[in-house]
Amino acid sequence: MADQTNPWGSAPSTDSASQAADAWGGASTAAPANGGGADWLHSAPAPQPEQFNIMDPFHKTLIPLDSWVTHAIDWIVLHFRPLFQGIRVPIDYILSAFQQLLLGMPAPVAIIVFALIAWQISSLGMGVATLVSLIAIGAIGAWSQAMVTLALVLTALLFCMVIGLPLGSG
Repeated sequence: MADQTNPWGSAPSTDSASQAADAWGGASTAAPANGGGADWLHSAPAPQPEQFNIMDPFHKTLIPLDSWVTHAIDWIVLHFRPLFQGIRVPIDYILSAFQQLLLGMPAPVAIIVFALIAWQISSLGMGVATLVSLIAIGAIGAWSQAMVTLALVLTALLFCMVIGLPLGSG
């Protein structure tokens, strides 16, 4: 009686071979004699080798250039990481400074400053065109992306001048 009321008691013993064959405790069924059962997974025909198709001649890669380039880049990055970090640090510092300057400045002030710079460097028409263009960029909601792009361009310009002017003046 105590065994029937205890849900944590041991389950009635059954044949261990049938438990191994059927993990869910159901009645074990033998595989049909016609080849059914679990062997249907292995009874699929082997895939046929791919034939050349004139309509798709580049289906298979003849020259694995993509894997060669990937392996070369992985090797270069692995072996030259300190050099790349040494190059990255000053560029990242200058880029972050330009981004903070451009994104920290209020948009109306930046628009007026850029329009005045364009007017003084080029002409009044270029200043007005700059003013209208920057207002349009702000109106479509791309102001922060434009300032990040401008920071990238200014950083590249600065490093081109720092490296290019001394090298090109020989």
